[in-house]
Amino acid sequence: MTPHTKVQHSVPVEVLTFLKPEKLGRHYHKVPDYIKGMTNKYARVIPDYFLSQYRINSDLQHVRIHEHFTRAPDCRYHTEIGTLGFSIDRPLLAELLESYYGGISPTSQNDPPVSASETRLLARMGIDLCRICARMLNGGTPLQHIDDAVSTYEEIHWGYCVEFVFGNLEAGVDASVHLFLDTHAVDELTRHLSEPAPALTAQPDEQRISQLPVRLDCVLARLQMPLVSVLALNVDDIVMVRLLERCEVHIKQQKLFYATLAEDDGALYLTSLDSVKSP
Repeated sequence: MTPHTKVQHSVPVEVLTFLKPEKLGRHYHKVPDYIKGMTNKYARVIPDYFLSQYRINSDLQHVRIHEHFTRAPDCRYHTEIGTLGFSIDRPLLAELLESYYGGISPTSQNDPPVSASETRLLARMGIDLCRICARMLNGGTPLQHIDDAVSTYEEIHWGYCVEFVFGNLEAGVDASVHLFLDTHAVDELTRHLSEPAPALTAQPDEQRISQLPVRLDCVLARLQMPLVSVLALNVDDIVMVRLLERCEVHIKQQKLFYATLAEDDGALYLTSLDSVKSP
């Protein structure tokens, strides 16, 4: 007599979704979408870090969220939100290393041994990027402390691996930065998802009107030319003008203020605002 089988379908085992008891009743199913949404909102955070610190202009191509993975992080850090892990693909690390220290990467070996410079740069970059990513995913709240003294023998249960894929590398290949989140860090993300949205309070009409965005246009120079001279202008022509001593500030072509143009630390400012008297 043939015994009854409990599985009455032909679906392959590798495509089945296995439920984890510790995730039942929580907002774990929203975590991947939340991470992708926050990354899209702050898409330039990591590329700006590479550009400012290492003079590498790399574009963030896309983000992958892995729940099942075998790769282990190269660096691990204890924080107040949980344990974070960090890894980076060697093509990207080699390009950052070359830009930071100078020189040319060796091409005689396909996979050269890890150097002491790579190890130092990896440790430094791991702390910086874990701080940046944690602040990005934690709603703008920065980490108060981060401890890199984590024993390699300590068993850590990783919940997710966030893979940031970058392109435009000199090697011609895409490379990734990997951020690992343990179960405590994932619980912190689910806490943000489970918090009720703040209730909207009714505001007086005067207060709502005062918060409307208004665009200000500043007239820095003005020049009067004959029409024939204007029609004779071509692309890349240079027109000599002189900046106004007192600039005009307009709203919808309505003159509102007179101001003085000033410069401080490479930025331009409008100072000494004087209102225009209405006729």
